[in-house]
Amino acid sequence: MSGATPTMSSIGLASGETRDISTISNEEKDDLIQSLQQELDELREQVGEFNDLRMSVIKTTGKNGVRKLKEKYLTTTDKVNANEIAYLLRENLWPHVKLMPEKWHKWSENSKSICQRIMAIVGLPSGFTPEDYWMGVARSLANEKLCAMRSNIKQSLFHQFKGMYINTTSVLQNLFINIVCIIFHYV
Repeated sequence: MSGATPTMSSIGLASGETRDISTISNEEKDDLIQSLQQELDELREQVGEFNDLRMSVIKTTGKNGVRKLKEKYLTTTDKVNANEIAYLLRENLWPHVKLMPEKWHKWSENSKSICQRIMAIVGLPSGFTPEDYWMGVARSLANEKLCAMRSNIKQSLFHQFKGMYINTTSVLQNLFINIVCIIFHYV
């Protein structure tokens, strides 16, 4: 049965050979289990090393650092979490709080703290504690979104102050009035 596709009644051995389960001795099964356990331990160690490396790189500050972080080091889970954090901040927090309280970025066990509210909606990747993920990834993503929203508000206020803000509703109303006046003038 060598070279056949493994099925529920066959098993792939370390030698690359596929055999029926009933023909494998207990010693071969034990060897296979031991080799698979070693492989699993090595993979766990590699995942741990990857997470440690990723967390050491992720601890950045400033908007340029966070932008580079987003491009290079965020996993798919982190990107999904970034969208969830952005939605929470934009829809629930921002309409009520424009200036964050002092030390909002610090880890807290208080269920009403900002970090706990954010951590309640994110999917925690395996191998991380909630505190590690907050300090390494979620806090940077939340801060970047808050800075972007604050910047948009400042820009809008600046345009209003300089008279550059165009209220499209007023422009359309004035245009409509002018068109109606022209039509009635010629009728």
